[in-house]
Parts: sequence; C-alpha cells; structure tokens
Amino acid sequence: MMERIEGYQVFAELKNGPVTTVFKAVDARYNQVVLIKLLRPEAAAQEHWRTQFLQESRISAKIAHPNLRRTLHAGALDGQPYIVLEYIEGPTLHELTKQHKRLPLDLCIYLAKELAAAIGAVHQNKVLHRDIKPQNIFLAMNGTVKLGDLGSAHELADNNPLTIGTPAYMSPEYILGQEVGPASDLFSLGAVLYEMLTGEVAFVNRTLAATLLHVVNWDPVPIAKLRPETPPELIVTCQKLLAKNPAQRYRSAAAVSDDLGFLEKKYGLTTNRNHLAYFLESPDTYFQVVLQSNAILSPATGAPAPSPRRIPTLSWGVAAIMSASMFLAGVLFIKGLKEYYFDDRNAARSAKTAMALPGSSAAETGYLDLRVIPWGTVFLNGDSTGTTPLPAAVPLPTGRNEVKIRHPRWGERVREVGITPGDTARLTIDLTQP
Repeated sequence: MMERIEGYQVFAELKNGPVTTVFKAVDARYNQVVLIKLLRPEAAAQEHWRTQFLQESRISAKIAHPNLRRTLHAGALDGQPYIVLEYIEGPTLHELTKQHKRLPLDLCIYLAKELAAAIGAVHQNKVLHRDIKPQNIFLAMNGTVKLGDLGSAHELADNNPLTIGTPAYMSPEYILGQEVGPASDLFSLGAVLYEMLTGEVAFVNRTLAATLLHVVNWDPVPIAKLRPETPPELIVTCQKLLAKNPAQRYRSAAAVSDDLGFLEKKYGLTTNRNHLAYFLESPDTYFQVVLQSNAILSPATGAPAPSPRRIPTLSWGVAAIMSASMFLAGVLFIKGLKEYYFDDRNAARSAKTAMALPGSSAAETGYLDLRVIPWGTVFLNGDSTGTTPLPAAVPLPTGRNEVKIRHPRWGERVREVGITPGDTARLTIDLTQP
C-alpha cells in the first residue's frame, strides 16, 4: 500500500509496532533516502492516537534545529496519516552504548551538550519532548547528533496530555501524574548521561512497577563507584539533572550547556563532531591511541583491550628498545593527529612546513592543505600520496589538479582544486556526505 504514495518508492519495512509502521524509502524528486512513519489503521481509528500523531506532525514541522531530526513532509493515505522524516545513516546512542558500554569521557560531555541544545530548541517552542532516551538519539557518521521521535511530545498549553514514554527515563513527577515542565526532560537527559558514563541504565528493575518505584524513591548506583575516573564536576552535573525534586534541577537546558562548557574549558577539551565521526569509524583507535594523551580522556575500564595476538614475543633487550621507540613515535603521532584532525589552526602550520616540488621554483608551486573525514587514501594527479592525515601541506603545480580519495567503506571521491603560485588552498572532503 505504501508504494502508492506519490513521489516515494518504498523498499524496506524497518519497524512494525502496535501504533505505527516505519518504512525506508527513496524520495524520487530529490533522489534521497527518507523514512516514512505511518499510523496503523487500528490506531488511526482511535481518536487519542490519531490526535497524538497529528500533533507530532505539527510540532516537528514547526521546530527546526541542527540537532533535531527534520520532518520533510506530512500527508494521509486512505485515512492513515503519515510523516516523512530525515534518514540518518549511523547508529543510535542505544546501539553505541550496547556495543561499547562506557563511552569516552570527552564524548559524553560533547553528546550531552548537543542534546541540551536540541532540548533547549524544543522548550523554546513551548513543547516538552517527554521521551528522551538512547533509542531516540541518532548519531550520523559525520558526527552530527540528532534527537528524534517527537511522538510523545506535547505543547505546554495542552492541559490533558497522554501519559506515554519510557519508564526508565521518565521523571518522578511525570510518573506520579504531577504537573510537568522542562525540568522533566532534563531529568531524562540526566538518565542518558548516566548511561553514557557508566554503561548501566540508571533506573531499571525486573518489573515495570519496580522500575517506577526505583525512579521515584531511590538514586542510581553512584557514578564514582562504577567509573572512578569521572571528573567530580561531571558527576555533580549528572546528579543535579537526576534530582528527585524538579526545583533542584537545572533551570534550563542552556544552563546545562553552560556547566558542560565550563567543564570542557577547565580540562582543555575541544571535542567536536569530527571526534565523534572518528570514534564511530575507528573506536579502537580512539580508545587506544588518541585518548592516551590526556588523563581525563583515558579509556573506560570496560573499553576493548588490545588483542594479545598483536603483542609478539621478544627478547628483553629488543623489547626495551622497541618500547622506547614506540612510545616516542606514539607521542609524536598523537600530537600530530590531534593537531591535524581536530585543530582549525593546522593549515597555517602546515603551509609553513611544506616543501616545494623538486625541480620547480616557488613561483611555480602552490600548496594544498587537505582534510578528509573520517580518513582516506590520497591520490594527487594519479599519484599515491599516502593516507590522511598528511603530515604537511602538499606542494602542487599551479593550475588545476585532480584530488582522488579512496576509503574501503565510503568509496571514492574525485575533486578538482585550483592552485595559485605561493598560496595554500584548503580542501575538506567529507566522505560521509553524498
């Protein structure tokens, strides 16, 4: 039946729930993959579900923010309302924590800040989300964080909202049927942050009733007990978000962002979406190499350990020499990788260290400062140049030059770049984007 929606070609059913069915489709007009969320016939026949679904469509259409999943279109087919949503290539936060348990501390802070920004945008539109949980947080492979599923959202002006959501992430006042406000969503954010930090669900029990009692009456296991290396300021932030009394929580999502920003500044963190993209692409490298340069960013206790097969048996003398060499090389690699991959000031440094082409004068040579997200093998004018990050700006002849990038997952991209004598051209190629 879904194939009869004009302009969309459905090719997969992703989820078939009691209220909605979600399909993966292609928007023929723009040749892009989308999701279509359809209200099931039996739910469409019930006034409360139909009202809630139409409200989701209306609310999601009016709120635009980079950290919120976009609604592209809405309509109805044979009396069944549907919503067309942005398709996000990448895992949910639930899938990520299920695989890695505790996430790197810098990414916990970054993700919480991005989510606070999304929640703040929802609240500014006089709306409560009411179902903030890892399953509704989508992580694009380019590092963008998206909060989705406004199916439980309601406008603050609505005096009789349905009580729907996920018990383990509901606030105490929501469970007790009391008046709820923005602080209720912030409690849910605290439960998500706790899970990212510890790898454990903050409030969970064997039965629904026991879980609800846990949320209302008891605190979760202390973060310091499960992850002792967590900065005390971050623990305080999480505890404040999870306060039983909404008056003791943060006053706004912006206040949460401010505290997390202060924490980043204190510890010298510059985590951005490139870091998250790098982690999604190469988590072992992120755990075992990049984070070793900073104590606060040390891998979680539950992080994957290097395979014993990678450690050959050596004599003590050879092992000592190699250990010293590898340590020095590792320090230099980490420093160079962090500066190149994450520091916007790298271009100026790279240009200064670049060398001219053999047999050419400075007047005939320009330079290319190349960045590839997440990484790739570089071919310049058909010649292999190595794998990014490159150690310096690359000298190239003036005029038009071909840049080809290959990646085992993201395929091949070809670009042309113009080089001016003596100048450095900057080119960023994001392989995760079409």
